[in-house]
Amino acid sequence: QIAERVGPTQLPQAVAGFHSLVGLAAASTAIGDFMTHDFSKLDGFHASSIYAGAWMGGITATGSVIAFGKLAEMMDSKPLQLPGRDAINAGMIA
Repeated sequence: QIAERVGPTQLPQAVAGFHSLVGLAAASTAIGDFMTHDFSKLDGFHASSIYAGAWMGGITATGSVIAFGKLAEMMDSKPLQLPGRDAINAGMIA
């Protein structure tokens, strides 16, 4: 039924919208995995995979929401510029 409502020119936004759900699923799975296990008993591989899943899922979800907004012309298409972004990036490197 969704395919009947989405025209060919709306397909990129639809893909971005569905892709945000994939990111939410990845982040939710990682968070759920963290909550159900005793973190002190996890090995390094399992702990790093939980971290990577939450990190990549969060980035995928937020990036896809922004892509959807820009493709659907709900947001301006110019780059997002966060005030103080250089200081924030320097702080994340340190």
